[in-house]
Amino acid sequence: MTLRIGVIGTGAIGQEHIERLSHKLIGSKVVAVNDINEEGAKAAVARIGIDAKFYADAHELIKSPEVDAVVVTSWGPSHEEFVLAAIDAKKPVFCEKPLAVTAEGCKKIVDAELKHGKRLVQVGFMRPFDNTYRQLKTALDAGEVGQPLLLNCKHFNPEVGDSYTTPMAIVDTFIHELDVLRWLLDDDYVSARVIYPRKTSKASSHLDDPQIVILETAKGIVINTEIFVNCQYGYDI
Repeated sequence: MTLRIGVIGTGAIGQEHIERLSHKLIGSKVVAVNDINEEGAKAAVARIGIDAKFYADAHELIKSPEVDAVVVTSWGPSHEEFVLAAIDAKKPVFCEKPLAVTAEGCKKIVDAELKHGKRLVQVGFMRPFDNTYRQLKTALDAGEVGQPLLLNCKHFNPEVGDSYTTPMAIVDTFIHELDVLRWLLDDDYVSARVIYPRKTSKASSHLDDPQIVILETAKGIVINTEIFVNCQYGYDI
């Protein structure tokens, strides 16, 4: 059986998913795409070499009887709307992070899925599946390095586009650390503080960069994370 997939959002990340679903995974076929940039979406489909129908309306794509499952890789603030629509259509949906840009939005999605009575939603957090992180998790669980007291982390990107704003450093970037550290430590957060150091000249007027996030967990572990999305030299985590 081939799973027919519709992809909402055909930017860089969306194209990676389309290519993977079309040429690397068995049993999946991208049959529909949607994006606010119709020309760009059609160009991506042509470049990847697939026959997928373009939908100007993402909701029509979700409701289409030709689509079995949905992948959401559009702009972060649109995720909540499309994931809820997929749940309403009773279709499995893979959503790139963030699931929603507010806690209330995430709760609304969880409640909708629970009401449906079946797990339909998966979020694109990949670090717990990475071999290196899994090795670290095994070592921590076995007590090989003793009890964690203090963690220092960083999440650096070479640069970001002009549409990237200050809150996105948390909901689009630091969200990976929020996910994986809770899993690694088998702990939860009880407090959070964000510090804004001197701003880099590489950041736009609507972005405070870098940022430092300090978390404290229920077990008393303190986590210090440096976020610098215009570091220039490369991707470094």
